[in-house]
Amino acid sequence: MKKIYDERRFVGILFVIGTIFVLFIVRLVDWQILNSDYYKIRAVVNNACIVKTDAIRGEILDSEGIGLAVNKTGYSLVFNKVFSHRGKENETIAKTTNFLERLGINWKNSLPIYISEEGELVFHPEKENQIKTLKKIIKASEEETVYECLEKLSKEIKCEKFSMNDKFRICGIFYDSWRRGEMNSKSGSVIIAENFNPKQMSILSECSLRLPGIKIQTIPKRDYSDSISASHVIGYIGMMSSEELEKYKGDYSIDGIIGKTGAEYAFDDKLRGYGGKAAIQLEKDGSILGSNEIITARPGNNVFLTISSKLQKCAFESLEKNIRNAKKKGAAKCESGAVVVLDVRDFSILAAVTYPSYNLSRYNSDKNYYSELVSDSSIPLFNRAFMGQYAPGSVFKPATACAALQKGVINPDEKINCGGVFNYYRKYKLHCMGKHGDSDLVRAMSKSCNVFFAELGRRIGGTDLAKFARKLGLGVKTGVELPESSGVLACPEYSESSGGVWYDSMASQAAIGQADTSVTPIQLAVYTAAIATGQRLKTHVLKKITDYEQTETIYENKNPTIIEKDIISEENLELVRRSIREVAISGTASDFKNFPIAIGAKTGTAQNKYDDHTTFACYAPFDKPEIAIAVVIANGKYGTNSKNVARDIMNSYFGF
Repeated sequence: MKKIYDERRFVGILFVIGTIFVLFIVRLVDWQILNSDYYKIRAVVNNACIVKTDAIRGEILDSEGIGLAVNKTGYSLVFNKVFSHRGKENETIAKTTNFLERLGINWKNSLPIYISEEGELVFHPEKENQIKTLKKIIKASEEETVYECLEKLSKEIKCEKFSMNDKFRICGIFYDSWRRGEMNSKSGSVIIAENFNPKQMSILSECSLRLPGIKIQTIPKRDYSDSISASHVIGYIGMMSSEELEKYKGDYSIDGIIGKTGAEYAFDDKLRGYGGKAAIQLEKDGSILGSNEIITARPGNNVFLTISSKLQKCAFESLEKNIRNAKKKGAAKCESGAVVVLDVRDFSILAAVTYPSYNLSRYNSDKNYYSELVSDSSIPLFNRAFMGQYAPGSVFKPATACAALQKGVINPDEKINCGGVFNYYRKYKLHCMGKHGDSDLVRAMSKSCNVFFAELGRRIGGTDLAKFARKLGLGVKTGVELPESSGVLACPEYSESSGGVWYDSMASQAAIGQADTSVTPIQLAVYTAAIATGQRLKTHVLKKITDYEQTETIYENKNPTIIEKDIISEENLELVRRSIREVAISGTASDFKNFPIAIGAKTGTAQNKYDDHTTFACYAPFDKPEIAIAVVIANGKYGTNSKNVARDIMNSYFGF
């Protein structure tokens, strides 16, 4: 009995000891593996400052791996509190910014305030929202002047004893840090200036030795292989605004860079990477003992777009040339346009061009360039390829044909007589460009007969016409990852929702691409690809995502999403395709009759306040489609120029 008791006691002791060892091992795993970063910080937090280290931003490349937005080494002048003399921070900033101004280097001002040519402090006229935010957080009334606001802010930042100009400089540097509540932290860095030439950098390096906390550090800067033709697709980056600081609080450092437009904006969370942390160990008097990296910064991922650099540049140069030609020939208001090229096999974007464009390199380096761009009446910052809305004109007619055939309001062989005027409605007449006599669908499409399609619109009705157009990709967003407009389709429902009045005759106008209908160039390309293939896929500009070293593929866009399938019967679709093939043989695009490959095409002119917009859409090769092209030239007047752009793109793509 005693032996059994001893054995039980022995087992109990072993169990207790085993449990202790298991708990100890679990605790070690927690300390050293699961939460190692947390405990590293805890180990040094009592005698060290924790400083953030920025991550390298990932790069943007085209479909072949050619760099669109890549990194090169740049330099910035930084103020870091850890290395400064406590209580002397404001004095250091005042001295540094004064010195920069003497060197002709712009310091980074985070306030919506600047010094006028007369030497006066003034609110920035283009930063109304930032001015309102400033006044709100310092509790200033709308009537208070810029000087009164600066006085209030200087008290918050504790620089009220300095001169007015020095207050402006100190508050300009520290405003965002103060807003984030980081003014009293032991650590933290602020970028004071960037973009020095070698001579200036040499002077600053020597000067920084006498200014505690001021350092020159290397930073990755964006470099562009072509800074103009793809600027709207790539997009630009910049310092975070006050609103973005609030929105992304905790996700970015105070001087963090964020994507503002284009792919830089759409894929910002993939590109930006993750910052690290370092512990700076301090003595009681603030002197530095050493530093220790506790979390390593991780670079962002690389984003490969479906864009072809070669095709993008070709499309841009051709569009620019043909817009200038149109203007020389008398289209006085012709200043802008857009082109989109799709791969019809997966609806990936091969080129997306907006004209006029802007220079990304200059945008990121010239502080005055933005003001030039926003004051330019041609609105070069506007992405016309994805956001511009234009009346499509006769390019819309294949959609009308699809709706009429599928709804059964016309027989494939039926003919409609064109005497030059559509006068079904007593108070509305629609003129044609000629008198085409009795025409079937193929002939009416090739000659772009308004009377024929106006009659089809009357039979279909506005609601059903809009329904079929949406299935084909008009008047709805395409699904592309970048911001886009949805466009408008003329129909009773739209008129009612917008407070307008719908008349039955408006269905006839809509059928020829007029009335309220306005669509984007990317929608025209999607619509053309849908006719070429019989289905509509989700449009995309992202090809794949890799790690920064390009050793691992994190995501690849291999299986595009089907949005619409079996839009109309194959028999009806073949008739529509045959009709747009005839356009390129004997119709309004017969200049492609002897083109090296067969294409399907449709021309369009849309009435406008000034000269007509010209549109052109096509796909090629006709029998085995690969690409779809949509061209819009605003106020272009002459359709030849739109066709010439498409010709240049096909010559480049097919190697003619």
